[in-house]
Amino acid sequence: MEEEKVEEQKNQGAKKSKVPMIIVAIILVLLVAIIAVVGMFVNEFAQKQIINEEIETINKSGEVNTEIKAKGKYADVEKALKDYIVEYQNVAKQVSEKYEDQKFTTILSADNFANDGPDFKESRQLITDTKTKGDEVKTKLAEMITEEYKNKKAEEAGLTGKYKDLFIESIQLESELKKVNSTIDTVNNYLEQVENVYNFLQENVGKWEVKSNIVQFTENALVQKYNGLISLVNIAANKLKI
Repeated sequence: MEEEKVEEQKNQGAKKSKVPMIIVAIILVLLVAIIAVVGMFVNEFAQKQIINEEIETINKSGEVNTEIKAKGKYADVEKALKDYIVEYQNVAKQVSEKYEDQKFTTILSADNFANDGPDFKESRQLITDTKTKGDEVKTKLAEMITEEYKNKKAEEAGLTGKYKDLFIESIQLESELKKVNSTIDTVNNYLEQVENVYNFLQENVGKWEVKSNIVQFTENALVQKYNGLISLVNIAANKLKI
């Protein structure tokens, strides 16, 4: 009996000695898991911060650095964002390039009145093409900020889940679109005022001519009307922000 008690005590001692070892093992596993989770969150925060900084730099400078600085799947998000911004800028530049046409510097000159009047076919075509391009740009940019378009671009870049969400959430161009649309509307208003001058001159063919680089009229009433129209052109021109 005594031998059995001794053996039983040994077994109980052995069982007790295993408990602390199991607890230590569990703690180690939990620590490793916690460290892994924390490391994942730290890495994600760092990658998101890189992307945010790149976007902030673009917003300030207007320039897109095509170098990809993020890592892993976040690199795909950064590239997709930069590709999207470049596409957006290229569309917006189409109308800016149209506004920079050198012919705009002479559409109200006496020489242009003499050479292109009284129908002003070439000048009117320039105005029509410019307004058409402005409308095309407004339509395209409005499409580009829709959820449908953003989702399409995310899918093309192979982004899913949280990466797709980050891509879409990072695109905030509504205020920028308002500025572009405002500029286009301001330019169109200017062009309409110019067209009013052309209409007036066309309606009064034979009552005006260009002499010594000056537009001269046969009646004082026409001079006053013409000057009033030119004044409206100048007001519209002062509002231009190209």
